[in-house]
Amino acid sequence: MAYVLVVDDDPDVLVSVEAILADADHDVVTASDGFQALNLISREVFDIVVLDVVMPELDGIEVCRRIRSDPFTARLPVMFLTAKSRPGDATRGLDAGGDDYMTKPFEVTELPARIRALLRRAPGGALDETDVLVMHDMELDLNRFEVQIGDRTISLTGIEHRLLYCLMSRRGQPMSTAKLLEDVWEYPPGLGNPNLVQVHIGNVRAKLGVDEDSPLYIRNVRGRGYMFTG
Repeated sequence: MAYVLVVDDDPDVLVSVEAILADADHDVVTASDGFQALNLISREVFDIVVLDVVMPELDGIEVCRRIRSDPFTARLPVMFLTAKSRPGDATRGLDAGGDDYMTKPFEVTELPARIRALLRRAPGGALDETDVLVMHDMELDLNRFEVQIGDRTISLTGIEHRLLYCLMSRRGQPMSTAKLLEDVWEYPPGLGNPNLVQVHIGNVRAKLGVDEDSPLYIRNVRGRGYMFTG
């Protein structure tokens, strides 16, 4: 069971999502605007936030940015809900730090499944074998969402941690976008938007201090995907 905050200015959506998640045995709190959501997040510890993009006054994009900028909530998983008629919202949400997104309307079983996937924070069963994955000057802490490069300690979100672990543990092996969607986001084969991978690769590179024109550590392999080379 997870403690879930659902944020949407449409009361019908709130009722529907709350019922779906309650049926999946989650404890749900709702908010009808961004300011109310941030107030709740400042007072309570949620496991995940399900966040609408388009809301008056303070939209979901800005709410997500504020969540990511606060060290106490920076690693809080965020699932965006977007309307199919606004395709650019998904990319904006991911750029702001969202972990995944769904389009409205959605299948009743899909939302609980996506939440379960995001809440599986550990990148894989092998994490119990050691505490740190070391590649040259990079050390990925497997028990905390952090990576060390020299004297720099870099905080990661859960998805960023899983993505970096997936690439590091297969160093020198190109991984396709489709395979990363399966292994990191746990999408079934053939599903998931490639933008999820592209945006999060960019976010990880930015945190590592990597220049896009000289992508140390994570390289694009033309026609094959991404490969860790550090």
